[in-house]
Amino acid sequence: MSNLRRWQIESPVKLAADARVSQTDYSDDQVWELVLGKGESPALQLQTRYGGRAGLASLVPMWTHDGRSIYQAQTFQKPPVVTAIAPGYTEVEATLTPHLTLKAMYWAMDSHATGTQFTLANTHTAAIEIRLDVVGFVGNSGKEQKVRLISMGENSGKALSLGAIGNLQPIVLLEGSTKEADASTASAKIGRTLTIEGGKTATVRFVHAGRPDINESLALAQKWLQTDWNQYFAQIQGVAATIPDIETGDDALDKILAFSYQELVSAFLKPTTNLPNGSFVATRSSGHGFHDGNTADRGWNGQSPTLAYPVALGIASINPVMAQGVIRNYLAVQRPDGWIDGKPGLGGQKQGVLCLPILARLAWGIFQYTEDAPFLRETFPKLQRFFERWLQSDLDQDGDGLPEWQSENQTGYVFTPTFSTWQAWGQGADIRLIEAPDLAAYLLSEARSLKEIAYFLRETDAEQKLSAQIERLQNTLDNLWNDKLRRYTYRDRDSHQTTTSKIIIHDAKGMDELLPAEPILPPNRLIVRVEGGVNLVPRMTLKLDGLDANRQAVSETATSEQFIWATGRGVYTSQQVFSQIDRVQFEGLSRVYRIDVHTVDTTRLDLHSLLPLWAGIAQPARVKMLLDILTSDRFWRQSGVTMNAASDPNFDPSNAEGSGGVWPYWVTLIGEALIEAGEMERAADLLQRLLTTQTAVFLRQGGFSEFYHSDEAIGLGERGHLAGIAPLYLFMRVMGVRVISSTKVWVGGRFAWEEPVTIRQHGVTVRRSHQNTQVEFPSGYTKDVMGEDWQEIIDQNA
Repeated sequence: MSNLRRWQIESPVKLAADARVSQTDYSDDQVWELVLGKGESPALQLQTRYGGRAGLASLVPMWTHDGRSIYQAQTFQKPPVVTAIAPGYTEVEATLTPHLTLKAMYWAMDSHATGTQFTLANTHTAAIEIRLDVVGFVGNSGKEQKVRLISMGENSGKALSLGAIGNLQPIVLLEGSTKEADASTASAKIGRTLTIEGGKTATVRFVHAGRPDINESLALAQKWLQTDWNQYFAQIQGVAATIPDIETGDDALDKILAFSYQELVSAFLKPTTNLPNGSFVATRSSGHGFHDGNTADRGWNGQSPTLAYPVALGIASINPVMAQGVIRNYLAVQRPDGWIDGKPGLGGQKQGVLCLPILARLAWGIFQYTEDAPFLRETFPKLQRFFERWLQSDLDQDGDGLPEWQSENQTGYVFTPTFSTWQAWGQGADIRLIEAPDLAAYLLSEARSLKEIAYFLRETDAEQKLSAQIERLQNTLDNLWNDKLRRYTYRDRDSHQTTTSKIIIHDAKGMDELLPAEPILPPNRLIVRVEGGVNLVPRMTLKLDGLDANRQAVSETATSEQFIWATGRGVYTSQQVFSQIDRVQFEGLSRVYRIDVHTVDTTRLDLHSLLPLWAGIAQPARVKMLLDILTSDRFWRQSGVTMNAASDPNFDPSNAEGSGGVWPYWVTLIGEALIEAGEMERAADLLQRLLTTQTAVFLRQGGFSEFYHSDEAIGLGERGHLAGIAPLYLFMRVMGVRVISSTKVWVGGRFAWEEPVTIRQHGVTVRRSHQNTQVEFPSGYTKDVMGEDWQEIIDQNA
């Protein structure tokens, strides 16, 4: 395809149907991967796991010329390389013999069909005869499954049946294959012979189709072989122009950005009966995509807000409808009182907790790339109701204007040492009893975004109301500032105290009556930890006796159901704030259980405490103090900003035995915070750190990881997870480029990248360097832009 960038890629390439131009099936999405081999390995191997139904299935082209088989990489005159990519499409070039070149075009037609077109060019003057066989292999449950030829009728040739794979009966059809193609029905291949005249080309295609009934598979494969593919290739080429093509002067980085865009676009599937708009999945790969009534796959169980934010902003300039659809899906599950589920899914999933308050900021961010005013007018009232739902009394138990998180899952990160209850090293404080600076920051950001929308829509009354809410939230956030620690901190919901931890009881027997008679100043809650036995939850009751914050006698009881249990360990945070604890007693615990009791530590430092930078704070002195903390080695690490302060006793750069790691979502938020604080050089440095690690990981393992080691170029978490792609939205913000359409571009901001960068999208070319910025439109109109102020550039020839 003429307008696709030419590459030299040897990494595996995913083939998943592009929801912009193809049909997709959430319940049965068959994704393939093209693997280029080396040495004795097959040079071209198209493989899949059918969403987990097979160990591995593969299709390999085998060429036979002059009695010599050509399928291993070492048997090619020039081994294959990937030369062009687009979502759902890949081009490969190779040389079979000194006079025979090969161009292969792999295409995911829909969720159930994949096709390949081979074009051979004879550079010799004499005719060349060559045979193609498509060889099938299926491995399942540690065994090779029989693959055989089947007859399609007396005069219709044969098809290659891969056998029963789960509930599928996949078929391979080769164009021009006849019943005489191979006499043996036990053969694992289907083939045909081609004669290519001197100086001419020949084309041959094959299609794989996987449906539950073999006749359905045959019909689908025949349908695609009877179709003119060129019209679809032209469509693929057309939509490919909407994806940014970025040249940084670093070929490896360019590749990582290109593959990130591939993953971003390929993550989307078409709407289902459960959601009115297309949505994304986090792990669209050959091992995922089959859901036989099971929606437990965490990468396919809904659009989480910490992924929706970078995904929707990243795709907004590529496909506005997809980006807006992410917001509309959240609003589609909104209740009359404004409540929105945190993870609505294409399979009808719900998380059961209130969504992270980031939707208004996301909608306003999408608008910056689409300039679609009707979208804002449509969504504004619902987004306002969602924001106000967060401020209701059931979420703000002490009525001070700052609600509390209701679940660690709401935050998107469940490894914060202050709260983590599922990890043995976590303190285990109940997040519902703590007021947090990150939630205050999210709400302040939401209010400011809503005010921007209200101003744009000329909603004067709403704007005035939001101004008052912003002032209240700013005051609330100010109350979380700790002058002694010179930063924002967590504090107790009821006492509003920020406290360190005090050990009350250590390693005591669960059957004993414990009488610590220990004063607690300032008053604090107790965290009670029970360990021992097996994974069965013991039937027991805890009783605490002591004095409350006003020095009045108080008792509290809790049953085993009120503890949070994980692997033989239970954790409970007292509902009462104690100024003295006199007695701790369990009924129903045996001597095999051990007891620890300590007070809550709300002074621990993690990245959430720095999120007020992202929301925007008015005090320059505080901004400087937070920036000093952020850019110190406590957070500023080799791969970016880590989730937990390196000075914390539970810091672990791998996030395995403690809290840490680098997660692109939080890199995006901190990068935005730096840009809006006028720290563009630091934002560029942060972005470069993450991209350097991602590049090294991608080149080593052939794909992205869910998150990354703080101090080494190591990918962690689930491989191929969408959360681990390059932060594309942040990259564009650092570049200072927003391509709205083929006739309109915004450029501005200080250019802080080391080398010049060229961005092509929608036919527009933008070149930025330290010297100047140049915008060139498809019409030929060119504009040189000087200075750092944001400017709207319109094609004067349009």
